[in-house]
Amino acid sequence: MGLNCSAQENPQAPPSPNVARLGSYPDWSQLEKFQRTMTRSEFAWLLDHCYARNNKEYSGLIEVQYDRALIAKQSNHPGAGYFILWFKARAHDEGKAETYWRDTYVMNDVPANSHRPLQDVKIAIDPGHIGGDWVQWDDRHFALGVNTIEVREGEMTLRVAKILERDLTALGAIVQLTREDNNPVTALRPEQLSAEARNYLLRKRMIPSSKAIKSTTKKMFAISSEIRTRAEKVNQAFQPDLALCLHFNASPWGSRPSFRSDNHLHILINGCYSRWEISEDDTRFEMVRRILERIYYEELDLAKELAETMQDETRLPNFSYGGRSGKAICDNRYIWARNLLANRSFMCPVVFFEPYCMNHREVHARVQAGEYRGLREFDGVYKKNIYQEYADGVTAGLVNYFRRRR
Repeated sequence: MGLNCSAQENPQAPPSPNVARLGSYPDWSQLEKFQRTMTRSEFAWLLDHCYARNNKEYSGLIEVQYDRALIAKQSNHPGAGYFILWFKARAHDEGKAETYWRDTYVMNDVPANSHRPLQDVKIAIDPGHIGGDWVQWDDRHFALGVNTIEVREGEMTLRVAKILERDLTALGAIVQLTREDNNPVTALRPEQLSAEARNYLLRKRMIPSSKAIKSTTKKMFAISSEIRTRAEKVNQAFQPDLALCLHFNASPWGSRPSFRSDNHLHILINGCYSRWEISEDDTRFEMVRRILERIYYEELDLAKELAETMQDETRLPNFSYGGRSGKAICDNRYIWARNLLANRSFMCPVVFFEPYCMNHREVHARVQAGEYRGLREFDGVYKKNIYQEYADGVTAGLVNYFRRRR
């Protein structure tokens, strides 16, 4: 059954909006500026090709009609009505699979400059996770072997971010990090979030057991509150041309950390929303906004350039999502669409990096070696330190992209 624009108000008190962890009900009027700016076929193509895992994921929440899209304002309350997005009229538009006439996302104008190819490009760098005394809150740390340095992803991403800040600035970019040290950016602390965690579980119709509350509290602190605070800095103060989210990967283990043979690379852009995510009112709003801003095109072009240079630097094979959390959206096997809070909440093109498996023996050895100068031998191959190699792959891709673009 299709959506009904004339749905009647529920005579009972409406339920609380269905929002993500620490999310808030969106202001749908912010989408009014996009009225008649996108054709039906482009909207439908972006929705199905990249943003939804498949069309069943948004059934009953978004209905694409001939001249408009009906978007539920509150998924658990039909009486809240629908946001009506009117499409741009285009002769002979229907039935085309590609958006050849698209008006692509436009960055701020940047002048050509052969000596400083990143001149005036504003780049936000988000070093994933947290380090220092806070590593226990996001579970991205482990120790393997005797007398070895503990692997801490939050500290490793900050090292890469500092190198990138130095190198990209030298090339003319205006760079801002979402965090400068190993402390959380958010002012909230876990003990302040337990009540909110319980309420969230109840809203989602889950049993608020002590274990579930503890787990949800950790996620609210280390992911929801932390990333939303970083997004406020990026969106309100810096307003960059693009954002780089830095991470390291790890292969799954059993009951305790162990070495694994996998070592690979992949790069993410925003997309592949599940039914659960699209049913959240704020997440659905953010997805539709990204579609209408046409950020997909810029993200994909950046990701293609960066995937090539990251592959050249790291010499890593591609990773493949075997389940449903990632979606292939082009013929480049290193690039996937996945919906994460960081690449959804930063209001600009976002490229999300996942190179190296930290529990691979060679990667672990390179982490132990630290930021050495020059080259060192690992398994018969001389290599840069892992942080410089990571940063060089990113830098080369950005230089190639902006030289071509200018």
